[in-house]
Amino acid sequence: MGKGFKIFARIVINCLYRVKEYNKPDLTNGQYILAPNHVSDADGPVMWTRNENIRILAKKECFQHKWMAALLNFADIVKVDRDAHNGVELLAAIDYFKDGKNKLFMLFPQGTISDLNKNKITRIKSGAFFVSAKANVPIVPVFLEQPRLFRRTRVIYGRPFYMEGAVKDGKVDKKALEPYRLRWQKEVLELQDSATSYEKRPVRKLKLKPKHQNNNE
Repeated sequence: MGKGFKIFARIVINCLYRVKEYNKPDLTNGQYILAPNHVSDADGPVMWTRNENIRILAKKECFQHKWMAALLNFADIVKVDRDAHNGVELLAAIDYFKDGKNKLFMLFPQGTISDLNKNKITRIKSGAFFVSAKANVPIVPVFLEQPRLFRRTRVIYGRPFYMEGAVKDGKVDKKALEPYRLRWQKEVLELQDSATSYEKRPVRKLKLKPKHQNNNE
């Protein structure tokens, strides 16, 4: 993918959503899994344009139109069939890190667009944490304010953390991942609470489409 295209895309996204990042660690030296809350279809483009060497997932429906499919493939976006439940995307993410190069992978622990403030632990999926444990790559919790056209969008990064003690005899103990799922949820909510310390305004209230409003379990 050409660097010029990414620069152009970043300019466009910044003009549309006025993205401002806070507390961002150095993500250029090492491997990391970015794990933001999921609040809109613009989340992927916002995060993709703000980070180099990043691979993200997109639902297969985004690839239905030829021009969009060509654009997503050009940007190295991975197509996911969310109805398959075969874990192929997780295996691909684990394999992605095997070369040891400095790179990022982004996964949404909520699985789909929903309000983290109303999510039960059952909404926080284990996929990102499984990949983190298996690939020994740290999770970076991220709070993403819901993007709105021509209004400031805050992106606040937390500290990376590993899934310590979650791998036993080379296998991931899924029960051992639950405390980390809870930790991620707690830390992202704390990042949300910290938003007013960066900009003297409250986090804007979520506006979810009807199909997303009850995505809590």
